[in-house]
Amino acid sequence: VDEGPQRYRRSLYTLRRRSTPYPFLSTFDAPTGEASCIQRARSNTPLQALMTLNETLSMEAARALGDRLIAEGGNTAAQRIRYGFKLCTAREPTAKESAALQNLIQRQQRRALTNTDIAQALVGKDTQPGDLAERAAYTIVARTLLNLDETITKE
Repeated sequence: VDEGPQRYRRSLYTLRRRSTPYPFLSTFDAPTGEASCIQRARSNTPLQALMTLNETLSMEAARALGDRLIAEGGNTAAQRIRYGFKLCTAREPTAKESAALQNLIQRQQRRALTNTDIAQALVGKDTQPGDLAERAAYTIVARTLLNLDETITKE
C-alpha cells in the first residue's frame, strides 16, 4: 500500500469482474453482475459486523467520519455525537445512546494518551501529537456508529 496521495490512486482503476465480485461487497449481498437484480437479498451475519470493524475500507471510512465529526459537528462531544448519529441513522440519538457514546469518547481519549502507538496506528502516522487523542476517540465513535445495525440495514 502506498503512502500519501498515491494511496488511493489504484482504487480509481479497480476492475470489478462479473465472475469474481469484491469480497466486501459479497459479504453485504451485492449482486454478482452476471444478471440484473430487481431486489437485493438482505442478511445480517456476524461476518458483516466483523468486516465493518476490521476491513481497511471500513477503517478508513471511520477515520474520515471521525475527522468530519470534529470539523463539522460542533464544539462539544454531545453536538458531535448528535451530528454523527443523524448522518448515519437519520435520527437523533436517545439520551442513553448519547451518554454511552460520550463515555466512550472519554475512555478512548484516556486510552490514546497512555497508548500513543495504538492511537497512532488507528489514525495514521501523520497526526500531530496534540490531535492524536481526539482523533483516535472520534475514530472509535465513528466505527461504532458505522457498525450499528441501523446504519448498515434499512428496516
